[in-house]
Amino acid sequence: MDHVNRRAVLTGLAAAAATVASGAARADDWKAYHNPRFDFSFEYPGWFAAADTSENSDGSRFEAKDGAAILAYGSWNAMDENPLTIEQHEAFVRGNDDYSDLTYRFADAKTLVLSGLRGDTVYYEKYLLVRDNDLILNLQITYPAQYKPIYDPLIGRMAKSLRLNQ
Repeated sequence: MDHVNRRAVLTGLAAAAATVASGAARADDWKAYHNPRFDFSFEYPGWFAAADTSENSDGSRFEAKDGAAILAYGSWNAMDENPLTIEQHEAFVRGNDDYSDLTYRFADAKTLVLSGLRGDTVYYEKYLLVRDNDLILNLQITYPAQYKPIYDPLIGRMAKSLRLNQ
């Protein structure tokens, strides 16, 4: 590795360390999102800002300055999907290559979780069947892989907080 590359790597590591430190300092700053249309909610770190709400009010997108994003929405289960068919549908819509670097998968009768890499981006997707399988709640989180030390510990809290409020 030449001198210029070492300097770039060290500069990048220093920036990541500063980001981790600032993220840890804000770890208790959480907000709650409530979707009025489907009456679901979840918690997310306070440094995310609302970026977009869908026109039909089925969900919202949140973004952080470091390139991380959260998408949360509900949808009617009109096709009577289950975790296996949801996974097949997502792979079809996104293209199978989008899940080629899958590193974690969990599925049971009501839940599907997929996580992995898309290039330099980590993704986490949770699909939850609720209301007698009539409604699908979805939480998608993406973030630059270099920030895994920040986001990996937070994913569990966000995912566990996804719930129907009724």
